[in-house]
Amino acid sequence: MSGRARWVGIGLLAVGCASGPPVEGPSRVILAYGEALREADAARAWELLDEDARRGRSAEEHAALMAANREELAGQGEALARAARAGVPARARVPLASGETIVLVLEEGRWRIDGGVLDAAGLRSPLDAVAAFRRALMRRDLPGVERVLSRQTRAEWEEEIRQVLESTADADDLEVEVQGNHARVRTTRGGSIELVRESGEWRVVDVVGP
Repeated sequence: MSGRARWVGIGLLAVGCASGPPVEGPSRVILAYGEALREADAARAWELLDEDARRGRSAEEHAALMAANREELAGQGEALARAARAGVPARARVPLASGETIVLVLEEGRWRIDGGVLDAAGLRSPLDAVAAFRRALMRRDLPGVERVLSRQTRAEWEEEIRQVLESTADADDLEVEVQGNHARVRTTRGGSIELVRESGEWRVVDVVGP
């Protein structure tokens, strides 16, 4: 996809996100689920689960599991309810045919593209930084460097790029550990990406293989 076509597509996406009736965020559902856990209401909690969460067990098995862990789930339910009352930010990822991903945030009932001017991606979280890093690798945005690399070094570099792309393809499978201004994102294949927060944005420091 050319740069022009990509941004025309994103523009159309933005128009679609900004039009229509306001969209309700996840707070109401999270509050309902938290209250169901706190009150040990297995039937209500079951209704709020999607098909993936229900897979592998029946409603009766779910109710028995809740009953066996009632005290622990009550505490989790209270924590969820508090978080929902405080407001839960909503984000969505929209994959493009090019393999890139557009990140959207829900603001005042409208989905909006999260990012800076044109191609400058928002780096508000470690996962944002990993996504931006992956996007840059996908575009091979280092032509000047590649021109001076030997064939062997270029092949090794491209193999490293391929491994990073594959190990970060599933954002839901990444594990984030944050300690102050440092973070580590554990990738699908057992490696990790080290990040540091600079001026409010997360930056990649190092990529460690499995």
